[in-house]
Amino acid sequence: MKINVKKALIIFAFCLILGGFLWTQRSISASIMAERKSIEALSKQESTLKGAVSRKYALLDSYRDILQKVEAFQFSFPADNVAFFASLERIMAGNELKIIKVNPVSKPSAPDRTGVQVTCEGDYYRLLNAVSEMRDNKMIVCLSSLRITGNGSGPVSADMSVETIMRGK
Repeated sequence: MKINVKKALIIFAFCLILGGFLWTQRSISASIMAERKSIEALSKQESTLKGAVSRKYALLDSYRDILQKVEAFQFSFPADNVAFFASLERIMAGNELKIIKVNPVSKPSAPDRTGVQVTCEGDYYRLLNAVSEMRDNKMIVCLSSLRITGNGSGPVSADMSVETIMRGK
């Protein structure tokens, strides 16, 4: 009977070792499967982040291009009312328009703006050219209203409100 007990103990120890080995293999296999799933999730996240980064770089390139275009366009704001009036008078005189009156606007369209009401007279096409020059001028101006009246083929009369933002305001 001693041999049978020894055999049983050896078989039991062998089964115990084999069971421990199989349990260790199963736990390692489960760990490997969990790591594979996390690797797959991380690779999906990596592709999503790469797409987001490439979109951000595209936006950054677009921003830099726009910034270069803005920096290439040099604009200025008038230092005071005299510079503003002189700029308008230069445009009007250059287009042979007669300035009838220039009055400051008491309530401009925005609180940080300064405006004038200009009444002038001259050729219709010269008036259109003057409005175009105001738009293309380096000094920033906003033509907030324009009313043109004329009778027949003679000169036209124009009432316009021109606004700007003064430098330092």
